[in-house]
Amino acid sequence: MTSAIKVCLAAGLALLLTAASRADDIPMKQTFVAALQQAMRTNDTGWLANHTRFPLRYYGRRKIDIRNKASFIKNYSSIIGVKLRTAVLAQDPASVFENWQGLMVGDGSYNIWVHNEGDGLNERYQIITINDVE
Repeated sequence: MTSAIKVCLAAGLALLLTAASRADDIPMKQTFVAALQQAMRTNDTGWLANHTRFPLRYYGRRKIDIRNKASFIKNYSSIIGVKLRTAVLAQDPASVFENWQGLMVGDGSYNIWVHNEGDGLNERYQIITINDVE
């Protein structure tokens, strides 16, 4: 191998290791918020339903009883309004409001609350409340 190829391989390996270490530095909650936004962006109802604790608390323009994944998927277009979607997608994953109840993704009356259902070692975030009403 020529020295130029060795330098290129070493540089490429260094970039991969740097990228991997940066990915490990991102908090799990921030990674979850980014995944939540991607699911909303692509209307991935399966991902959203799989990351929701049921029964889901929903406060919206009308009363919808969301007891399981099937009812979540069936009512998705009524649950996720335009203003809620806009607020969630505008959220900076690195600056999510957090308190004892969990993480609030969104703003004002349009937000999704997420709670860590795991223990200190294994974080497992789930959607627990959706607010889509003024």
